[in-house]
Amino acid sequence: MKRFRNSHTKVKTILSVFEGYEKLTIKDIITRLEDRGYTIKKNHLRMFIYYNMLFKYLKKESVRGVCYYYLIR
Repeated sequence: MKRFRNSHTKVKTILSVFEGYEKLTIKDIITRLEDRGYTIKKNHLRMFIYYNMLFKYLKKESVRGVCYYYLIR
């Protein structure tokens, strides 16, 4: 199992999960990270995205109570 070294590598790996203009939930992001060998908890990822990535790299859209994240282009 892999661990993240610092926040910069965590940002790059999370951004590499997205392909094009797709919208992903936290659950989808976690499953793609686990396929690559990383282990991360749902709440840790949610807080990391909120404090370090939201409005800088990702945007958030809420549809029927489910939050979808997508890349800013």
